Amino acid sequence: MKTIIRKIAIHFSKPIWSFIRNCVFWLGHLNKIAGVRKCIDRIKNFPIKYAMSEFEWQEDRIGDWTQWVSTLVYNDLKGDCDDAANLAKWWFKEHGVEAEILNLYSDKEGHTVCVTKDRETMVTNERVVNLNPTCWEKEVMEYFGNKYEVII
Repeated sequence: MKTIIRKIAIHFSKPIWSFIRNCVFWLGHLNKIAGVRKCIDRIKNFPIKYAMSEFEWQEDRIGDWTQWVSTLVYNDLKGDCDDAANLAKWWFKEHGVEAEILNLYSDKEGHTVCVTKDRETMVTNERVVNLNPTCWEKEVMEYFGNKYEVII
């Protein structure tokens, strides 16, 4: 039952809340979009390890939501694991690499990462980790000390 509830949150309620939060944010900051676009272009040209090293983890203040890349850049690359995973997925897409966002859960907590479709690279917050594609799930779990039990 927990898995079903988590899937609903990941695929339905969180995207809606994130869309609302991002739209409201940008309604008050439209005059800043040109500067943000320039910063986004610079980040796109950095290697993934450097781009992610600039990310700083910060807990969400009002409910769990995911910042758009433009919102995250405006906020000086400060956000939670969802934001880091979203930034990494965007960076990979800009460089022609398919990637997906995965959610790791235990009974008590969750974490979001970005993993390339070839399963060779994982991005978790500011770190870029090389994986062995033949046993990537095991390596992901071991990387976090086996504190998570399921990948969604």
